[in-house]
Amino acid sequence: EKRLRWVIHRIYHPSLDWSLSYWPVVVSGAFALLIVTFGLLRAGVTPWVLMPKLDSYLIEARVLYPDGTPARVTDAACQRLADAIRKIEADYAEQGTPLIKYVYRTVGNVASPGKMGPDARATGSHVGLVEVEMFDSSVRPVHSETILAEWRRAAGEFPGAETLKFGTPDFGPGGTPIEFKLLARKEHMDELERAVEACKGVLRNYSGVFDITDDSQPGKWEFQLQVKEKALAMGIPMSMLAGTVRASYYGEEVMRLQRGRHEVKLMVRYPESDRRSLADFEEIRVRTPDEAEIPLTELVEVRVQRGYTEINRMDQLRSITITADVDESLQNASRIVGQLKQPGSEFQATMQAEFPNIRVRWEGQQEQTDQSLQSLKIGFLGAMFGMFVLLTLQFRSYFQPILILLIIPFGAIGAIWGHALMGMPITLFSVFGLIALTGVVVNDSIVLIDFINRRVRAGTPLRDALMEAGERRFRPVLLTSMTTVAGLFPILLETSFQAQILIPMAASICFGLIAATVLVLVLIPVFYYLYARYIHEVFTPGFVSEDEQLGAAEVCQQLPLGEGPVDT
Repeated sequence: EKRLRWVIHRIYHPSLDWSLSYWPVVVSGAFALLIVTFGLLRAGVTPWVLMPKLDSYLIEARVLYPDGTPARVTDAACQRLADAIRKIEADYAEQGTPLIKYVYRTVGNVASPGKMGPDARATGSHVGLVEVEMFDSSVRPVHSETILAEWRRAAGEFPGAETLKFGTPDFGPGGTPIEFKLLARKEHMDELERAVEACKGVLRNYSGVFDITDDSQPGKWEFQLQVKEKALAMGIPMSMLAGTVRASYYGEEVMRLQRGRHEVKLMVRYPESDRRSLADFEEIRVRTPDEAEIPLTELVEVRVQRGYTEINRMDQLRSITITADVDESLQNASRIVGQLKQPGSEFQATMQAEFPNIRVRWEGQQEQTDQSLQSLKIGFLGAMFGMFVLLTLQFRSYFQPILILLIIPFGAIGAIWGHALMGMPITLFSVFGLIALTGVVVNDSIVLIDFINRRVRAGTPLRDALMEAGERRFRPVLLTSMTTVAGLFPILLETSFQAQILIPMAASICFGLIAATVLVLVLIPVFYYLYARYIHEVFTPGFVSEDEQLGAAEVCQQLPLGEGPVDT
């Protein structure tokens, strides 16, 4: 109690008195600090990340070869990945650090837990997955992203593989750090594929960007047939040509034979010696309606090329999705996407000049960020309007609620500096904490303004009312903040996987409340002082300002007693 009184009378009281005397310096300094704080966010000192990369106990490596690759090739790649992670485990074991519980290896039928969409499950001998289950983060002091980076370096290159991705199963929202689609019409597919390679080349120029892939995977080699004009003139449609090729290799059912309870299909096709080599493809004969037999190559143009494993469309256009991961210690995905989207950037100029028929659609974290922030903005504005209405009814004033709401942005000062101090990025959960912080900041402001109003209505001069309110309400405001910070502080020290998404929220509230408490105790009296002197006396008829009260008092002191009534 003695120390608290010493702080109030020796530190807070002189500071508040100086702030009221030099209010232009205090107000301009507060807004300058607010601008500098948001400048940290803008400059990337405290980066913005929609969803942080959590320390997961599950990591995985997914390898994808061209369609039709033998299973032994994929299995050998998975074994190589497993050996690489085992080598890393041995290195950490020598240091006495427990790392891995189990290593799972799967070939042919790959499913990623927690993942949704077309990549959730892939089948075929060309896909392989190595999953690693590690010890919990409370036992393992190394972050999963560090293990992934070491695994990526130890595994090396895989010649012939279409994609090789290291990561964690996608639990929860967020999307890929960098993800966008390129859209084009079917007749511009060549331009679309060239644009995809150009975009991947641009992303490779950024340090810290890795696992750059697209979902346009080449399929198997195909003999693609195009009907010649000669065949159409002879009345031979494509269906007849395709049926002939199918019957030559697969066979044609001519009848079914009964064998006990079963039916046996009787198929007619070329003998195996004529079906063993693709060189015999040109020997296929097509029977015309007039019973003539013409070589297949006389009727169709044959092209040997790869087909598509899958065809994706959006808005009736062919689409190819490009994705990339980002090392948050080296780069920031939002900054990279902002540079790519900026009008007049090199990326935009290249797309417009070289690929005019291509349209870009941004997705992933960028799309999630826009949707989440738009929803939060609407909800926050609605909450602010509701608070303004309630405070207006309580204080019977339109300007005093504005004083309270004006303090809310200053709560972000402590939150952003606190994230920078702890080395954490600002995330969506940090924004949730900032919104929760507004309630506590508003409560502290109401406590001060309500006490000031009561003292002013009791006839106390404005400056004395402000000084008394600060001294008398210092303890309730301080205790409200201290109990909230003390309640949330243990979350900041938590290391479990479940608490990681709550730590940014707790950091916003704790650090924001510490800074907001100091600013509320100073800025609310200063703002009220400006309101009473420059706003209230203008909009309130008959209002007597503090200067007029002091002037009238001096006049009364100079008058002799007993000379009758005086109009002050």
